[in-house]
This record gives sequence, structure tokens and C-alpha cells, in this order.
Amino acid sequence: MKRMHLPLAIGAAMAIAQLAPAQEVALRPENRIALVNIGQVFTKYEKAKALKAEMEKTLQPFKDQAEKIKAEVAELKAQLSDAKTIPADKTKLEQALIVAKRKLEDVDRDARLKVGKRQEEHLVLLYKEVHDAIKVYADDHGILIVLGFGEPPDADVFGFMNINRKLTGMDMGSTVPLYFHASVDISQQVVDVLNGAADKGATNRPEETKATLVADPPKIQP
Repeated sequence: MKRMHLPLAIGAAMAIAQLAPAQEVALRPENRIALVNIGQVFTKYEKAKALKAEMEKTLQPFKDQAEKIKAEVAELKAQLSDAKTIPADKTKLEQALIVAKRKLEDVDRDARLKVGKRQEEHLVLLYKEVHDAIKVYADDHGILIVLGFGEPPDADVFGFMNINRKLTGMDMGSTVPLYFHASVDISQQVVDVLNGAADKGATNRPEETKATLVADPPKIQP
């Protein structure tokens, strides 16, 4: 029996497909998906804000010390660039500049050692809590998949930096929501769960938070 060449086989398949009646894919009501803006959640989660404030308080002495050294470095550089500075003084200034820069590096290293491990612990803790809150809300509302994305609060969605960030993410293999219906964004609902503002199984916007696929959805927002 003769084999059908690949181009002919593809052509035949396309012809059959055109003759066959189109079949609509039935959307099952339990097929639900939602999105969470992780940046928004961390920004509005009271515990995350408290931990951030704690870190800033811990780092403040290091920042103050670093600012003083930076001012010293700036002054040394200004004297070095001054045409009136004699060569002998320049040598001393150069040595002093080296010492000042090393002091700045020491401050940076000490700050990292002081808060580095703590920051890691905070991040792991917050991520687990956000994950649990998402699961609670998803389970209560029949949502099967929740995808996370990052959209800077109050940022220009169509600004170059934001667009370039998204394109870079897609180039690296990440999935980026280009636009979606507002009803699939459960970021605020997750924040409410985290902050204890929402009762289990309840929602502030029962009609808007249903992440279902509808035949004729309302206006789409980016």
C-alpha cells in the first residue's frame, strides 16, 4: 500500500476539518481560575508591614552611620579634585579615601549580617501565610487554580519600565497576565483573609469575586 505524502495528509485533514461541523467546547462551571497580585498582598498585609517596619528600625543605625561615611567620602573627593591641594596632601587624602570606603563596606557587611537571616525567615513565614490564605479562599469559593503575578501598586501599567519588565519575564519563560477580568483578581480578598477582616466562606463582593468563565463577560481591564 502506498504511503500518503505528509503535505497531502495535512491537506486532507484540513479539508475534513472544514467539512465537519464546529463543536463548541463546554465550559464546566467548576473550571475556575484566579489571580493574585503578590505585591499588593504584601503591601496591604498588616503583619508584612509590621515586619518591614521592624527591619527598617533595625537598619536605621547602619543607615545613619553609612550616611556620615558617605559625606566624608564626598568631602575627601572634593578636596582631591581641588586644584589648590598640594601633591603631599593628595597622597594623604587618597589614603583617607581608601579607609573611608573600607569603613563603608564594613558597615554594609555588618548590616547584612544583622538582618540577612532575619529577612530570610520573614520572607519564608510571610510566603507560607499568604499561601495558606489563598488556599482558604480558593477552597471556600471553588477556585481550582490561583496564579500569582506582580504589578507595582499605582504604577503606570503601560509605562516603558513596566512593559519591559513583563517582556523580560516572558522571555525568561514566565507566564504574565496581559489582561484579565476584574472578577478573577482575588488579591484584596486574600488580604482580608490575612488581616482577619473576612469571615471564612464569605466574600465582600459575592458576585464580583466568582472566577468563572462567562459567555459574555463585562468590560475587560488590563
